Amino acid sequence: MANRLKVTGKGSSISLGEKSVTRVLFDSDIPQDSNARATDYGLGIKVWGKILFDLAAGGDQTLKLAKWSQIPSYNADCYRHLEAKVISAGQTVRQYTLTDAFVVEYNEELNADTGVGTFYLHARQKKDENERVTVNGGFGAE
Repeated sequence: MANRLKVTGKGSSISLGEKSVTRVLFDSDIPQDSNARATDYGLGIKVWGKILFDLAAGGDQTLKLAKWSQIPSYNADCYRHLEAKVISAGQTVRQYTLTDAFVVEYNEELNADTGVGTFYLHARQKKDENERVTVNGGFGAE
């Protein structure tokens, strides 16, 4: 199984492929104290992966993730279009699309002993735009 992540915003694009993205989790967060289907819910994506350092100009895609995580809420570019794909046997089995995603949490861990880095991204959809989130699957071969 392979995973891909693409984030697009105002004049910028972040693209991470199968070699970098190791795990994707779609999160539908409903309050635990609700006795009925709640109207106050959150939708998000959690992504784990390896940092593949690319020293070419503009090549380090995880550096772009880190910079996205630093954009303050008063800047409209903090909301971006995020698409995560899960691919199995050459077919997209899941495609998650958040149209107005923002970073809730971003972590990088760099290990000096092994020379390997890992990242974790938790992004959520802007709550008043939840109805625009899509979850699709069963696409043909890529």
